[in-house]
Amino acid sequence: MKKVILATFIGLLAACSNEANLYVDSTSEIKVVKVGSELVDCVGVGPMKCLVVDGSLFYDGIQGFSFEEGYEYELEIEKAKLYTEETVPADASLYRYSLLKILTKEKVEH
Repeated sequence: MKKVILATFIGLLAACSNEANLYVDSTSEIKVVKVGSELVDCVGVGPMKCLVVDGSLFYDGIQGFSFEEGYEYELEIEKAKLYTEETVPADASLYRYSLLKILTKEKVEH
């Protein structure tokens, strides 16, 4: 009886995990992007500051990248799909972005 209760409890805990919705695509995309020199005001779940990547607001972070204001960057990044359209949480991105290499970092004079 104890084993049945324990197995049920473990099953319930596993069902509550957010990881159950996690979908890691076996393919990822390697991209080269340009990051602007300033963070800009934007609104996601609430007001926040966003990077400007390839001229557009970028609401996600880039794992392993520490932005320093006043510098423009060219980065090699990996874009990996984490969720399907059906399983993505309301406040999450479908993708995870990871820094592979900083190709250039140039000081911008304003």
